[in-house]
Amino acid sequence: MRISSPIPNFFGRLIAILPALWITACTSESHSIDYLGQTPPGMQAELFAPDLISTNNYEHSAPAFSPDGTTVLWTVVNKTYRGSLFEMTYVNGKWSAPHRPSFADTTADDYYPSFSADGKKLYFSSRRKVPSGYTPTSDMRIWEVERTADGWGVPIPFDTVASKGIEYAHSIAANGAVYFSSPLGGGTNMNIQKTESQNGKYMPLALIPFSINSVDYEDGPYISPDESFLIFESQRPEGIEGSLDLYISFKLKDGQWSLPVNMGPTINSKSSERFAKLSPDGKYLFFGSNRNMSAENWGFDIFWIDAKVIDELRNNEISQTAIEQALGEELIDALYKNEVDRSEVGLKKWLSSYPNSLDAIVIYSSVLRKQKNYAEAEKLLNNTAPDWNKNVSILMEKALVKFGLNKDDAARTLLAPLLQESARLRDRYMYLSNSLLDMKKFNLSDAYFEKAIAIHSNGYEYLRRARKLAHIGEKDKALEHLYKAVALGLNARQEFQNDPDLVSLQSDVRFQKLLETSD
Repeated sequence: MRISSPIPNFFGRLIAILPALWITACTSESHSIDYLGQTPPGMQAELFAPDLISTNNYEHSAPAFSPDGTTVLWTVVNKTYRGSLFEMTYVNGKWSAPHRPSFADTTADDYYPSFSADGKKLYFSSRRKVPSGYTPTSDMRIWEVERTADGWGVPIPFDTVASKGIEYAHSIAANGAVYFSSPLGGGTNMNIQKTESQNGKYMPLALIPFSINSVDYEDGPYISPDESFLIFESQRPEGIEGSLDLYISFKLKDGQWSLPVNMGPTINSKSSERFAKLSPDGKYLFFGSNRNMSAENWGFDIFWIDAKVIDELRNNEISQTAIEQALGEELIDALYKNEVDRSEVGLKKWLSSYPNSLDAIVIYSSVLRKQKNYAEAEKLLNNTAPDWNKNVSILMEKALVKFGLNKDDAARTLLAPLLQESARLRDRYMYLSNSLLDMKKFNLSDAYFEKAIAIHSNGYEYLRRARKLAHIGEKDKALEHLYKAVALGLNARQEFQNDPDLVSLQSDVRFQKLLETSD
């Protein structure tokens, strides 16, 4: 049986299926940490803690076990996409039932728990109200809370030099370096950034270079304690059927990052994989997957696998190929700032060094589209390797170029087999919508956006689209989408007032009236 209760009743119904308030944990001489009494996995991924952590709810993080193995926290998301942390503690050889931690804020949402190397602090992301003296934000930021012998302290916002107020998943290395994802930036979706701790102070943020970051979606970074490898989730052409997959990049002997490699079918599937995290003893890799999604099981479950899979990936030829650091930093900076001409030059250089970079080919085509150089983009795509001709991203790009050339019928012919019912259909509609918006093909963009939200809609989709519309100067359309976001439950003052992407709208009387709806 799988638990299918909504978040408000999660705790009560969970207890109902347990034989007692406490779960007696199995012990093993070979394991210093008891992983909720679960039998350790081998080299095939297995569901972790079914009906306890992996339930019919939406698990939105890997479990974060404390280094001493006495506490575990994880995130569960409800049907309105609000996250809550749950906690279990190990006392006298027993695990407690899941419960909300004492620092939980019922007026806000919390995500992505992660312990410091010494276990004395927990980091998490939250939209909770900041204390007096901190700059309010409209989105999630990183918080920290002390863990003492008496329980949890009072959370405070993480270092304000590093944390600017729009930070999502994060990971902390043993030396204090913090890696996290953020949607800040004009030309990119989500990117991974890093800040280092020097003499107790955090340094200004730095973007991880291309091609770890790309123009599309990178999120959920996990940095190993010694910073020898970085795992992250991304949706890019090399993915399995274009799905959201986990990738890994290694630090080589010279300190350079290697080209990222897809972690392969041992971990990734035709569905989406996210939320990677190594167990504190380094023996197991946890990750989320929606491969078991159904009408009853609506979100992600947590899987685990022997961490030896990472050693196998380390020997991959791509994993031994260093990124040209200067070029990678220059290119991601250009993409991040949406400097189209500089991006085009950088991509040419990149492909001269890495001609088999499928992701770079697709991004190069998208940059040529932004320049309205559709003929050159068509030539580029027609000259790709024959075995790429069935790649979903290549076909989508070819269709978008056809739209740019006003060959709409040819574009729809290319898209027809890709837009059949599938787990990726909504993502494909949304990709087409966003790309056509960049091309200022508004009617086509609107049509695909409506198809996407007909499959699933929430206020944040309208907010994200409003941000893009505001960036390109479409104030009326941006405001129209913000009103729809509010109608779907977003708090205008909380979500919009300090949003840097909506600055161009703040002097408009319609924007001010929208804020008043939350007074």
